[in-house]
This record gives sequence, structure tokens and C-alpha cells, in this order.
Amino acid sequence: MSIMLFNAIMTNRYVGYDNLYVLGGTLTAPFIFILDDIIAEIYGYKITQTVIIAGYTAQTLFALLAQVILLSPSPGNFTAQTSYATILGLSLLRINFSGFVANIAANLMNSYIISRWKILLKGKHFWLRSLVSSTIAEAFYSFLAILMMELKSIPFHDVLKVVLLSYAIKAGYSAFFAWPANIIVNIIKRKTGIDIYDLKPDFTPEKFLTPKES
Repeated sequence: MSIMLFNAIMTNRYVGYDNLYVLGGTLTAPFIFILDDIIAEIYGYKITQTVIIAGYTAQTLFALLAQVILLSPSPGNFTAQTSYATILGLSLLRINFSGFVANIAANLMNSYIISRWKILLKGKHFWLRSLVSSTIAEAFYSFLAILMMELKSIPFHDVLKVVLLSYAIKAGYSAFFAWPANIIVNIIKRKTGIDIYDLKPDFTPEKFLTPKES
């Protein structure tokens, strides 16, 4: 939740120079996918799905509560209303919605891939599965999220540059942290004895995500 809220609030704080910059959240967004991989590997797809949806529900509640306070009356000596509105106002709602659409899709895709490959590879090579699944999902997320969040803020050709640079950073994070994440997974599995395989070998996303009839 700390990473998710940081990403949402710092998205419009660009980092870089005039011709080369990324969104502030780009520097921490890859950790969501890394943590997603770890949770999916140990606790399974269903738990990961619940964690992702619960996280964005909490972030949406944060964004809505911020709007309530911004719309509330304030005393005459309060002069920071504009500053608060710039960061926590309607732009935060737009970022939250855009991030919700992109992240739900990308994170579920990421969890699906790593869970599916866990079955196919009999639980082996987590670092490789994490690296591949994260880089695929992050490519989808980078394009969709940044396009939805920033198209009205920066020119389209700059959006494409931001997307490419952001994806390069995220792919670098995934490669660098794949092995440390593998160590963490092995430690947690040994300590807890938990290693869930909650999806059948022949599952598909459509079949799994469709609610079963009572």
C-alpha cells in the first residue's frame, strides 16, 4: 500500500530533464510486480488476486476521502488549498482510475503467467518465471497507464518517449531483483511450509475469472 500510494501521489512529479524524464512513480512501480510475483509464487493466484483488488480498493478510498476534505470549508487564514488541490485533487482521481484499469489488468496478467508456468515447470526456476512475467506485464502496464494518465498533460510524442524510458527502467528493475526475490521466496517457503498450486494445468484466464455457478 505504501508503494501504491506513493506511485499515485508522485506520478505527476516528473523526474529528469526537459527532453528526458519519467513519472515519479516509475521509480517504485516495479516493486509492485516483484511483490506480486512473490505472493503468487507462495500463496497462489487466488490470494494474489484478492491482494491486488483490496489494494486498489484502499487506494480508491484514499483518493475519495481526499476529495471530501478538499471540498470542505476552510478558515480564511488557510492559504494552501491550491497546493493540496493540485496534488490530491481531480488529477489524483484520474491517476487512480487509470492506474486501476492498467494495474488490475497487468497484475492479473503477471500473476496468471507466473502461476501457469509454476505448474508447467513444477515450481522450478522462479527467478526466470518472475523476470519473464514481469517484463511482459510491465510493457502492457507502461503503455496503457502512462497513456491514460498523461495524454492530456504532455504531447503524444513525449508520452511515447516516457513510455519507452519507463519500461526500460522497469525491465532493469525486474532483471536486477529477480534473484533476490528468488532468495526471499525460498526462505519464506522453508519457514512457513506454504507453496500453493491453486490452478489446474488446463486453466485459461476466461475460465478462471468467470464465477462458478452455485
